[in-house]
Amino acid sequence: MDRRRFGALLLASVAAISVPAALTSGAHAASEITVLNWQGYGTDEAWALTAFTEKTGIEVKHDYFNSEEEMVTKLRLNPGVYDVVVVNTARTQQLVAEGLLEPLTLADVPNAAGLAPALREHPNLVVDGKPYGVAWVWGMNSLGVREGVANADSYAVLSDPAYADRVALFDDAVTAVGVGALMTGQDINNPTDLDAIRAKLRDMKPNVKLLWTSED
Repeated sequence: MDRRRFGALLLASVAAISVPAALTSGAHAASEITVLNWQGYGTDEAWALTAFTEKTGIEVKHDYFNSEEEMVTKLRLNPGVYDVVVVNTARTQQLVAEGLLEPLTLADVPNAAGLAPALREHPNLVVDGKPYGVAWVWGMNSLGVREGVANADSYAVLSDPAYADRVALFDDAVTAVGVGALMTGQDINNPTDLDAIRAKLRDMKPNVKLLWTSED
């Protein structure tokens, strides 16, 4: 089915760990697909949509979410509505376990062959030997500091009382745990002391002025 070439054609100019993944029981005819994504996050670029439709004859519709929790809820409440979803790999296995994603045929996504094996075969993407997504972007939001105002040599600065009401943080549980892991010197991919992370995030709470929801 041509909709699975979506990742190769619509996202041809970028490498992939948010991932485009295929949804179960696509409800639309081949003349149309529906994508669930952050608004303005690549798949709804006018040039990409035009190129994809010209290449395949398929029209692309979009629905958007403002948080990963909202994305999961939309998938649960609207089975069969979406054909492609952009997912943080931290959520992929959860969605597979709930029967909300179907495996991909990587031969239908030619650009997947150009990915580093560590991304193409990432354990969060491959379940029981089957791939459920293709890596699109990689990495975590970094620490940004206002030059000349804040001095930061580690993530510990986020809980420094000197920056009360001066911190903005992505409103996402996975990111928050990752930040807490960095603040406590733990591996962000395998944190072991969640109590320490919870305590550090509570220390940071008085400093947080803004929780933002758009991706990247």
